[in-house]
Amino acid sequence: MTETGYWNTLRPLLKNRVYAWKINANYIAGIPDWWGSGVHQDLWVENKRIKGDKDPPAILDLTKTDDYLNRNQQDWLRERYAEGRSVGVLVFSKAGHVYFPGLTWEKPISKLDFLERAMPKKDLAEMLINILGELPMEHEIGVK
Repeated sequence: MTETGYWNTLRPLLKNRVYAWKINANYIAGIPDWWGSGVHQDLWVENKRIKGDKDPPAILDLTKTDDYLNRNQQDWLRERYAEGRSVGVLVFSKAGHVYFPGLTWEKPISKLDFLERAMPKKDLAEMLINILGELPMEHEIGVK
């Protein structure tokens, strides 16, 4: 599954509970894939997948620019984090989904650690909604 395909399956689980915007910024390098907003905070998230929809490697290093976060993405996340913004990286695979808050993506993790942290997409969506803060009913997108 592509990152866009993944977003298309994650977005409905967030819809009307938090504001989530898929970003398509072809002219500004490094901007994350999506931005979420709730009553607690905003969050910038980069989606990454385990290449080839395989199991996680023995050591998952998201800073490997050929496989995961390129230099522009790494710089953008670090700079926004230094400004006090909430950022994170979401890695999806056939084994499950792992969210790396802040700059925790900088430290490689083992396959075992990844598998222990991996969760189904529905659980991940609930975790993201809790981080952002669910919007009250009267603020749901499209409700007047």
